[in-house]
Amino acid sequence: MKVVLASVSFTSPYTAQRRMLSLGYIHAQAISDPVIAESAEIVHKFYDCSIHPHDHIAETILKDDPDLIGFSCYVWNTPDVLGVCAEVKKRKPDVKIILGGPEVSYHYARILSQNSAVDWVAVNEGEETFRELMRALLAGESTEEIAGLAWRKDGEAFVASPRAYCKDLDSLASPYLTGVLDVCDIRGGACYQTARGCPFVCSYCDYGRNQPYYEFSLERVRAEMEYFKKAGARILLSTDPTFNYSRKRAEAILGMIIEYDIQALHMFEVFPSLINEDLVELASNTACSFIGVGIQSANPETMRNIKRVWKPEKVAPMIDKLKGKPNVMVSCEIIMGLPGDKVEDYKQTVNYAFDREPADIKAFNLAILPRTPLEKEVEKWGISYDPDIGHEIIATDWMTPYEVLVGKAINDWSRMIQRLVHMLVRVLDRKGGDIIEEWAHIAHDAGYHDRIPDLRTHNIDAELVEGLATVWERYVSEQCGYAGIPDISGPLKAEFQYHFYRRARTWAAAHFGDVKDVYFNMPYEGLHQFWDATAAKLGDAEGVTGGETPKLGGDVNLQVLGYDMDDLFTLTDAESLAAATPKETEYAFFMTPDTGAGCGILVDDGARGFLELCNGERTVDEIGERLSQEFGAEVGGNARRIYKALQGSGIFDRPRFLTDYEEGKINWQSCFPEVHREYH
Repeated sequence: MKVVLASVSFTSPYTAQRRMLSLGYIHAQAISDPVIAESAEIVHKFYDCSIHPHDHIAETILKDDPDLIGFSCYVWNTPDVLGVCAEVKKRKPDVKIILGGPEVSYHYARILSQNSAVDWVAVNEGEETFRELMRALLAGESTEEIAGLAWRKDGEAFVASPRAYCKDLDSLASPYLTGVLDVCDIRGGACYQTARGCPFVCSYCDYGRNQPYYEFSLERVRAEMEYFKKAGARILLSTDPTFNYSRKRAEAILGMIIEYDIQALHMFEVFPSLINEDLVELASNTACSFIGVGIQSANPETMRNIKRVWKPEKVAPMIDKLKGKPNVMVSCEIIMGLPGDKVEDYKQTVNYAFDREPADIKAFNLAILPRTPLEKEVEKWGISYDPDIGHEIIATDWMTPYEVLVGKAINDWSRMIQRLVHMLVRVLDRKGGDIIEEWAHIAHDAGYHDRIPDLRTHNIDAELVEGLATVWERYVSEQCGYAGIPDISGPLKAEFQYHFYRRARTWAAAHFGDVKDVYFNMPYEGLHQFWDATAAKLGDAEGVTGGETPKLGGDVNLQVLGYDMDDLFTLTDAESLAAATPKETEYAFFMTPDTGAGCGILVDDGARGFLELCNGERTVDEIGERLSQEFGAEVGGNARRIYKALQGSGIFDRPRFLTDYEEGKINWQSCFPEVHREYH
């Protein structure tokens, strides 16, 4: 029996690992059964639905000739999973398909009635349900009485009996300790879980209401931490909804990370009012802690409506203390459209987040998740939402459809130009929410609102960047005039251009840790790392024969900016920025082969000419001859040294995650359906 566990999804900059942890647990528990281990072959693969269409993914899955395919579903990947299922059944009607995950588990009757390609849905936790299903299929026995397994009986969805939640989480096999899941080959990241369920009852979330809270033992957590250390993980993402619910437990886990000296960016989420001094100190002793603080709303009325109450004035000093520690990056997480929030109220939450000056602000649009209290209260709060596009709200009693669109525009621009807004907050002494809303209206009136989806893709058109940068420059200049400060519109225009040209060469899913100077507030030590292939910085040509025939690994975007970004990057006040000397600087932006991060090389005539002549047919020495003809013998004589400098950047290496595509065959913009764009 052949089984394919299919992680069908798109990855975001916050995704540490491409293969899903949930399917890792399913896989590990299945092979812990000796009968299954002996009689079945299970493979678990990732399929990127932001690059590949449904029919391509279906054909790729079927190349493994599976008898059974398992998919894990959440809000954002479910439309793609269902599309792939339909394509699979077209090609191989007899293959069996089972879905799991909260998106389908809670509404299994609707999923089964509307999707004939789906044979079963695992309701609630799926490890034991899937194991029992496999045992029955291997033995040729009936699957009808398996607890927690939904199927069609006489045309109607049917579950023989509910599946009880697992109390002893250590009885579930570890995906890492069994070897079925490893550190991501591209990202170097891993997701891990120390508890299931949540003791809080926030009404927009499904975890606290629908699943009891149970913990893995600290011994089990320690064993996995030891594995991550040995595996060389560089990103660890805790999937626990509230990492600091038990302060002592959180401190113990951070202690393990420190003890094993795990040199990884460790990501976890905390409840604001539970941040304490011990957490602050321990986090600062890790290699790097990226801490998501679940603000959601700073409006007291809204807090009461969503059953998530905390006191912003008491929490602010702790967030500020956390942010000020070395090795700590704080992310403030906020949600637009919660019941009780008007646009002005949401802007106050945005302001609260910007006032903390975090490394990052994650601004989400409210989505009505399955089986949450909010799903049952949509009439009470006057909420309408789109069940197909991420369950996102359309209107509430506090926000008209137009006002929701304004809120979404605030979030869109917050994601894209957040670092620049932080700069304006500092120099203009204005609030972040006001600046973003004002800019959103200006961009709309200039005809750029409809181009927001294009700015979130990999393939950003240079004409779009330049047009928008001109509008931005005018806006900044006007704001400086109103504030009576020196005009810094020139430097900030250059930073705006730089920002989007970097994004234009960043794989939409590249981890933000690899492009900190695009995603994070500044300044942070170690940001803005560029290669330099200008004549003044060339090293020797040792190891270069001149007979090499270099070819670019992907598209390279050559752009001239009006300032040297090295001069601007650490400047944070109006006087310093206004005093910066204009200096035309040419950059070659490209995608790094290992992580897909957008990076760049400082170039001059020689390096630019070299890149333009690389076609995989000319040798390095032949390129040197052409450079001599155009720029003189001195430039041409540097060809081998230029090649070595460029080679060290990885610009000639094809990105590993695109190797199954031919050069020029990817239409990036068509690969981002609207349901994806909101999260990229």
